[in-house]
Amino acid sequence: MITLYGSTLSPWYNKVKVALLEKGVNFEERLQRPSQDEAVLAASPMGKIPYVDINGFRLAESGAIVEWLEDAYPTLSLLPPSTNGRARARELALLIEHYLIAPSAPLVRHVLFGAPLTEQDKAEVAAKLARGAAALARRMVPEGNWLCGDDFSVADIALAVALPHLGDLGSTLLGHDPLASLPLPPQYHERLAQRASVARMWHDREQALRKFLPH
Repeated sequence: MITLYGSTLSPWYNKVKVALLEKGVNFEERLQRPSQDEAVLAASPMGKIPYVDINGFRLAESGAIVEWLEDAYPTLSLLPPSTNGRARARELALLIEHYLIAPSAPLVRHVLFGAPLTEQDKAEVAAKLARGAAALARRMVPEGNWLCGDDFSVADIALAVALPHLGDLGSTLLGHDPLASLPLPPQYHERLAQRASVARMWHDREQALRKFLPH
């Protein structure tokens, strides 16, 4: 049994959750906030979420967890079959995570925890997101149903996590969706929504957000 610790408000948690669902792995979820408590540090050395307990084997960092899933359940792969395709999927996922999701942290802290956010802060975040979106657009494969052609991959999982995350934050705080200009495949959003893993992740995230934010 795999136990996934974290929160559906975390994009990194949601990345692992979608991977688990795509693999068809039996797992359970347990709410856990980032913490410097010794019990949490024993499972996640930096006290971050998500982390997993795999029959007593504890593993942190979302990338390492997804790679473990690829090794443990290779039949339902989340990477394209070719060497170049696999490298491209990993590269696209990292572009999304490092240059789109990570730079949005000041917006997240403001919305969820009331951290200060000045107009200059907003402008700096918007500039970083615009640069990240442009970088992603340069690397996207122009043909196929998914970001790496015909294969649903870790790149699509990363974007599935980022789309509602950045769409909500951008529209609310920046006045625009920073991902709206991406040259996505036709009906990409609809195709994502039809995947049970993504639909569940989006639903669970929305429910958690409604409970967390003041009415």
